[in-house]
Amino acid sequence: MQNGISIRFFIPSKLRIFILRLFGAKIGKWVYIRRGVRVHFPWNLTIGDHSWIGEQVWFINHAPIEIGSNVCISQNAIICSSGHDYKSKYLEYKHKSITIRDGAWVCLRANILAGSEIGINSVVSAGETFVGDLPNDHIYVQGKIKAIKYSG
Repeated sequence: MQNGISIRFFIPSKLRIFILRLFGAKIGKWVYIRRGVRVHFPWNLTIGDHSWIGEQVWFINHAPIEIGSNVCISQNAIICSSGHDYKSKYLEYKHKSITIRDGAWVCLRANILAGSEIGINSVVSAGETFVGDLPNDHIYVQGKIKAIKYSG
């Protein structure tokens, strides 16, 4: 365990959740946390009901990270609420919370950076790095924000 709590593959999801709760995480009902998930500071993590956290997801959460209900965080995503102030001569820490609203999907290997808010039913596409506000019902793909056009 190098940085925070590393949940290993041989621990069932319910036990992973129990351990994270012991360290202060607020986790709703029917949440599934896959193997290899890393949480830097569990007391800064909130996850709503019916959410799914994929394998090897990393929460670098010096500031709070709040995940809504019915959210999918896919494999190898990084959700990072910390960083450094590049305008500072000494690169002091600069932490900002992250909010991922209900029904959102953070796809495979996507990165969400400090200060971001992902709207209701919005998507950050695979491999993208996102910082900012993604409105409800929008997708961030190829560096652009686009409205989701629902079929039916």
